[in-house]
Amino acid sequence: MASKLPTIPRVTFTIIEPISLVAGFIGAIWDPAWFIAEQLPDKQVLPASEHSIVMAQQLGNMYLLMCFVGLAVLATSSEIKVVRSYLVALWLGDIGHLAFTCLALGKERVMQPHMWNAMTWGNIGFTVSKFTMIRVEGL
Repeated sequence: MASKLPTIPRVTFTIIEPISLVAGFIGAIWDPAWFIAEQLPDKQVLPASEHSIVMAQQLGNMYLLMCFVGLAVLATSSEIKVVRSYLVALWLGDIGHLAFTCLALGKERVMQPHMWNAMTWGNIGFTVSKFTMIRVEGL
């Protein structure tokens, strides 16, 4: 089914998105304290608690699950309605992802992208670019 998508969304959702999700999984599992510290572009970082490490690893596991589900839906479904429904679900999830990231950053830091770290650029920049692409491609 993914072959019926326009080129840019097809590459984004069958290659770039899964790679991004696997990278998030690896970061959260391999070094959860680093993963936690990178969520906000702060100079002063508090040590990660055992509780937050478990949460980061659980989030990493969810990233891997999302990768598997996305690849399964896009590789096996021959119905455009299923693919569109999957993309709408991703879009809705990304709205929450953006909202919670921006809420944690606060208005002042959201408006200072030159101060963002790589994780913030991924959380906001990549997500916004997917919104734009979906809108432009009319998905």
